[in-house]
Amino acid sequence: MTRYRCGSCSYRSHHLGDAQQHSQQTGHVCTGKDDAGPAGGRFGKAGVVVKAGAGVLAATTIGALAWKCKGLQEERDGLLSMAAGLVVQLAEATAENESLKSENDYLKSATGAAKTLKSYDDRVG
Repeated sequence: MTRYRCGSCSYRSHHLGDAQQHSQQTGHVCTGKDDAGPAGGRFGKAGVVVKAGAGVLAATTIGALAWKCKGLQEERDGLLSMAAGLVVQLAEATAENESLKSENDYLKSATGAAKTLKSYDDRVG
């Protein structure tokens, strides 16, 4: 509710008509002041709309980030599984390489070379 107050004397009123009549009779100037202040602060309804919009935007942003985070976690889990598979393949390849090195060393040795030549002679001859 608006209260009207005279700037020159102690007159006060809640009605605009009474304040205007006082001003006309005395020549004083009455000013109006809203007791409650504007609804929602300085900007009134616009401030309420802005606050509601900001809340919706924040909720949407949080939802989008949570969805993206879940997607990244699933991708990370897939990459970890792939890395584990590659480690197993590497171990198998390393074991096979060691076995082939051993066989190669044997074939290069005198005993291995003699057996290889003997088996070759048996097949040809």
